[in-house]
Amino acid sequence: MRPTLLTGLLLLFSLLSFMYAWMMNSAEAAAAGLGLLVFVSLSAGIFQTNLRSLALSLTVVREADRTVVDQNGLISITSAITAVTGRLTASFDDVLPPGALLVSGSPAFTAGRASYRFRLPVIGSSYFQGVRATCRDQFFTQTLLIARGAELPKLTMYPTGITATHFAVGQGSGWSAVEFDRPALISGYDTRTLRPYAEGDSVRNIDWKLSGKHQELYVRLKMDASGGLPALFIDLPPEGTADELRLHFAETAVGALESLNIGENFPVVFFKGAADPEIISSGKTSVILEKLKETENTTTGEHLFRLRHPSSLVRETMITSRDPTKTELRVREIMRECAGRKPTDFESKMGSISAEMAKQTHITYVTAALGDLSHMTYLINETKRHQRHATVFVAGAAGTPRETKVRTAFTLAGADVVEMV
Repeated sequence: MRPTLLTGLLLLFSLLSFMYAWMMNSAEAAAAGLGLLVFVSLSAGIFQTNLRSLALSLTVVREADRTVVDQNGLISITSAITAVTGRLTASFDDVLPPGALLVSGSPAFTAGRASYRFRLPVIGSSYFQGVRATCRDQFFTQTLLIARGAELPKLTMYPTGITATHFAVGQGSGWSAVEFDRPALISGYDTRTLRPYAEGDSVRNIDWKLSGKHQELYVRLKMDASGGLPALFIDLPPEGTADELRLHFAETAVGALESLNIGENFPVVFFKGAADPEIISSGKTSVILEKLKETENTTTGEHLFRLRHPSSLVRETMITSRDPTKTELRVREIMRECAGRKPTDFESKMGSISAEMAKQTHITYVTAALGDLSHMTYLINETKRHQRHATVFVAGAAGTPRETKVRTAFTLAGADVVEMV
């Protein structure tokens, strides 16, 4: 609550009256000053009462041309409000959902109505923040956010490139390579996905019915969505990354953060290549946004390899009389390089972080997948070694020559879902 110019003058006169009363020992001046203070106090009480009545009387009705859209899609809104202003002079503005970008029109209400369009780059469920009311009378003015009952309609944004199915799992919805159980994906846990078969996938996971329908092999992925908590790993892009890609990366990271939607106490792990990771609580929004602005020239320093069962691979190679394949030769080379070596600092640090995250069973990675990918494939491999679900969102690779290479690398590392956004 702020005083108007009139209230400021009254308070000045009251101060002058007290000063005069002190200097001249005048009871009349002291009474005049006290009277002005009492009047201003009563005016403040009346203003607060009127303000509360206005807030309780306000109702808002919003009409959206659509409430389920793709990420960064356009939404048109028409809002209407009613409020009992009484003796107050009031103006109202619609407060857009967090992250919304106004495209046209104005959220300011004129004659009780407002029409505008905006984009919403976040992923997941989003709500309006309410109505901002600026109220004043002769003595005071105040701006307040009225949110209760003013947050509808609910908006749902799906990641760009994921086609809507609007069918329940297992009801013959005709899954394709990019179709998901989208409500489950938005809540942070995907219950069923299908993607094209990649080298290294288990034959037991092939969906033969869908493969026969499309004349192409598809792999069926399942995960248990019951229980467990998520964690978000953000691989910051290197220095020199184009501004457009950096913005797209930040939007993807924020969208993933919003889609997890479990509160303020789950871990967000920032790392730059194989540099030391930093854990930030999901509730520290301002810190997370500052980290997303960072880009540094980072390298892995060394390739990270962790074979699960190298001895069995060697035995299989040695018992045959044929010449070893390129893959088998590469396995031998890796084993020689890594024989008896100690874990790198990055591996040790990530190992301790993984041990601390015993309850985090659904790990989401956001990366631009630029340069050496060994740190990412290592992390995904470790995620699967601990029997956790790994989802990878790759920003900026869709439709580029490196898309196939990146998808294959992460798939072979064990990722359950690799989504190009």
